[in-house]
Amino acid sequence: MPALRMPWAPRLLLTNRTFRLPVQTSGTEPDPDLGPFQILDRRWSAPDSAFFYYLQAPSQSGDYVLRAAKDGRKTQLTIQVRTLDQLRQPFRYNDADWPRRWPINQPWHSTKTAQTLQDLPIRQRGDAETLNWWLEQDDRTVWRQLPPAEFPRAHYVNVHQGCPNCGTAIFAHHGFYPWTRNYLPADLRSECPSCGAVYPDNDLAGGDFTSGDFVDDGFGYFDDQGHVFLFAASYHREQIDRFSIPIDQLTNLLRRDHFDPETARRLGLLLLRYAVETVYLAAAPQFRHGPSQEEEKAWDWGQPDWASANDPIAILYRKGILRYSIDVPSVGASLALAYDTIWPFLREDRELPDRARAMGLHLERPADVVSLIEEMLASQLQCCLDGGGLSNMPRVSEGVLTMLRGLDRPDAGDVLDWLYDRGPEKLRGFTANNFFPDGTPPEATGGYNDIHSQGLFALEYQLRRLRLRHPEAYPESRFPSLLDRSRARRILRAPHEVILLGRVPFHFGDGGSAGVQTPLQEDARLPPLPVETLRLAEEYLDDPEIADLRREVEEETYHHIDSSLLDGAGFAILRTGETPERAAAGIVYGDAPYHRHMDLFDVQLYAFGRPFLSDLGYPQSWASVHYWEGHWATHNSVWSVVPEQSPLELPFDTPYPFLKQIAGRGRLVRTLFLDRLQVVEIEAERWAWDMEQQRWHRPGVHFRRLLGLVETDGEGVALIDLARVTGGAEHWRVCRGLEGDFIPHQIEQTSLPGTVAGPDIERGQLNRLAHPDHAGLACMDQVARLQTSAAWSGTWHSHHDPSAHLDLHLLRAPANAETLTARATAVMGSPDQSRYTYRALLWRHRPTEPEMISCFDQVFEPRLGEATLAAVEALPTEDGLTASGIRLQTRTGREISLYWNPQSPTDGPIRFADGTELSGGLVATLDGELASTGAETVHLAGRSHRFPSARQTGTITALDRDACTVELSGLSDIAVGDRVCVRSSGRSYRITAVSSHPSGRHRLTLDLSSVLGRARIAALRGTECELDFFLITRTGYLHDTRLERELDGSWQPIIAAMNPDMDRSVVQLENPLEEAQEGDWVRAVAYVVGDQLLFEPLCRDAV
Repeated sequence: MPALRMPWAPRLLLTNRTFRLPVQTSGTEPDPDLGPFQILDRRWSAPDSAFFYYLQAPSQSGDYVLRAAKDGRKTQLTIQVRTLDQLRQPFRYNDADWPRRWPINQPWHSTKTAQTLQDLPIRQRGDAETLNWWLEQDDRTVWRQLPPAEFPRAHYVNVHQGCPNCGTAIFAHHGFYPWTRNYLPADLRSECPSCGAVYPDNDLAGGDFTSGDFVDDGFGYFDDQGHVFLFAASYHREQIDRFSIPIDQLTNLLRRDHFDPETARRLGLLLLRYAVETVYLAAAPQFRHGPSQEEEKAWDWGQPDWASANDPIAILYRKGILRYSIDVPSVGASLALAYDTIWPFLREDRELPDRARAMGLHLERPADVVSLIEEMLASQLQCCLDGGGLSNMPRVSEGVLTMLRGLDRPDAGDVLDWLYDRGPEKLRGFTANNFFPDGTPPEATGGYNDIHSQGLFALEYQLRRLRLRHPEAYPESRFPSLLDRSRARRILRAPHEVILLGRVPFHFGDGGSAGVQTPLQEDARLPPLPVETLRLAEEYLDDPEIADLRREVEEETYHHIDSSLLDGAGFAILRTGETPERAAAGIVYGDAPYHRHMDLFDVQLYAFGRPFLSDLGYPQSWASVHYWEGHWATHNSVWSVVPEQSPLELPFDTPYPFLKQIAGRGRLVRTLFLDRLQVVEIEAERWAWDMEQQRWHRPGVHFRRLLGLVETDGEGVALIDLARVTGGAEHWRVCRGLEGDFIPHQIEQTSLPGTVAGPDIERGQLNRLAHPDHAGLACMDQVARLQTSAAWSGTWHSHHDPSAHLDLHLLRAPANAETLTARATAVMGSPDQSRYTYRALLWRHRPTEPEMISCFDQVFEPRLGEATLAAVEALPTEDGLTASGIRLQTRTGREISLYWNPQSPTDGPIRFADGTELSGGLVATLDGELASTGAETVHLAGRSHRFPSARQTGTITALDRDACTVELSGLSDIAVGDRVCVRSSGRSYRITAVSSHPSGRHRLTLDLSSVLGRARIAALRGTECELDFFLITRTGYLHDTRLERELDGSWQPIIAAMNPDMDRSVVQLENPLEEAQEGDWVRAVAYVVGDQLLFEPLCRDAV
């Protein structure tokens, strides 16, 4: 006989609240005995074999038993119904204290004696029409605008099937949030912008849970195939988000204009409405937002009761509260400012309690209003302390400090201890551990980076203001400044150095997108940092260079930037010499833990005010990022497939976000910076994570790449791009090129079925791949094979501008490599629904020997109108597998030659077809001059050039980490602007000052700190050292560095490092660290006394 059961119900519920009760059975309806719960609606769901009852809880608190019976079978459960006042009182459940409101298990008492946040800047005016709507409504309409917490929330309606009527056509309008909605007032309807269909059929806002063919009762509409469309849940989430808009607008209005009592009451009513749901969820976490999802997912009958879990506090991690986790800190700060703005009025106003009672609240006095709002802020704060409010760094700390300041608490030392030592940012090591030494955050460029860089100074501001208000409670000796001077200056400069053409950031990871390659706006100047941030930095650091940066932003002038080498994040950006530059090319060779793509060695090229080579940036959907926007196949890069190495598959809401989109890590080898020619050489390795053994390892794939940005004639530029791949079973060179059509010159093409992943694999078919690495290739269709010779050329023609073209000159590829072209479009929906269409070029080479090197030599010329290159010629070598020579001739007769020998100089000289010989390194000739780095002898045009000091090695004899200085012996002819490289770790440094000693030693000031991270020792197990802070260890970042004890400078080499979670690091040392104890502060450093530095000076001679 089929079971009769109630598979879900709320355990703890606020009086008068509505919920859905499922009763699973078969056939006829059971006999429900629901006590004082009112049945509002009911329906039968055949797919679930259940009757759904839509119930309203009684107005009286109590423990109520709900029963159902049928054919002699019975089922029952108990629901605890409580008033809001009851839920505000401390209680125990499942060995945990509730409500989750700071301070835990304590009655609330206010300590606020003054307004404390009115120093914060006043925001710009919002939309006047929206503001007026909120001011004109009656209290009950305003109250209803915030959905009750029992309704589930979701981010997306459906990111796979799209619209029930027109399908994926909707994605042409947007990937994440394409639906059109009316929010004022809320009607819970969603209109498809493509076909105009409106969902759901039932009037959920009016209490109709069951009418029509397309029914969504709050938990989604299900089509005949079982696909779920979360119309109501995603609407509810957005409606809750939008409730913050009038709170911010009214706050700004009251701060900016004259104080109006009725406006203040309206703001107070909004705060009380938000407080009801927040305080409720502090006691009943079952109805919190829950984990964010990358795609639509149905609930298992209803929301999980998090408080009943084995560890009810730990499970609140990233669950948010009324809004989802990322929003919690910033919403808390916004609510705190709103409260602080009207606090003097709330203390005295007797009308607001009366109006609140009409909304069902038991508030008698102004002090009751103040207390409920403050408890809301304390619940938001505790959500952060419990890990439920987890956001982009350092928003949690900034939000918590703002809430503490708004509450005016002199007794929150435990909260500051948490921020400094246990919170997500762990402020005691934040600047060292959450910024690379070059000043870049470990994040995607653009908005994500800005949160870190701007947040550091905003956070310092909040700390100083809190300390100023309560100096004895929060002394600097206990809670020190966050501003490490050397690193803070780099943090300010880095945002300037990643901007291209003064208008767009170099794209890295989920940063801003240039997927659609339209021209950049002429007036779209991109300020590297807000002037407010620079003013704070100028005040705190007292640095005249920062004052110059601030003036440039205020005056809207451009900051001059030479070619940038950010050897922490791992960017090399080559630029022409103007301010701002007219053209720039960049390459990614580093790695970072967050919002990453598999974009190792991705190359981007901007010229003539537009992108010619770019990445896809921010994904169209989180459901697609791992196999499209973030996949190696969509980047202008190289790759090698290793048969036994598959991409790491992790759930979206993983506690290990630092393990996503893994590719590898590289290092700077050498540079050659001349007038009108900028060259960079980089090498890299694939890295992978072994989940079973919990370690980083190298799967045996090596890459090498040389980029040269050449200024040709007039405004013209060309990009030399030489790539090498070794190791693995399939070597790939991929280039999407310019968004448009690619036309090869005098090359036959043969159409192929299927996709690049295989002739029998359809577009988007990911379940039949020969290797998981082919996922992105399975989304490239309309494949053609090019019947290419050794050297050939072709042109991309822009879809957006008929004058824009990108010429490709292929000079070298493996003899048996397959050359393909394929259509590359956004993967949500059909190709004709994509906002962009590329014709990608791909080379696939299957090496026949393990050590076989695949060489791909190319020259690109971006242009508007005619080409400036008259000839592009390869200069092959007589011997040597990897060396290359290239000669360019412009239409005005200029010649530029480049000779590259990436092989070891001990392998002997390499001879090129024109007779040139060199032993290792790099040589360029242009405008009658020869320039080289790393080459001791060059034989050119019948003449030998000798540079005996071309490769030097020095030894560090002393250092000062705080001053970024080293003393060393063994180097000569070293000057400001030169670069040195640490032999052991491969890290590169620019020299900013040099002083020489009569003994032949030099004292060098380096541009970057040598400290890669710092922490306390949590545990020692022989050569294994567990650290209590999260240091970046991804893809071998700390391998071959040193762990140094701060107390005495003793150190050991780090041979391996990893993060077991978001809070800790584990390093494996070569030998135990002498005399080290738990609690000692240690730091990972790039070099120590005795390490060797490599130096390759720029050598010049006349041709």
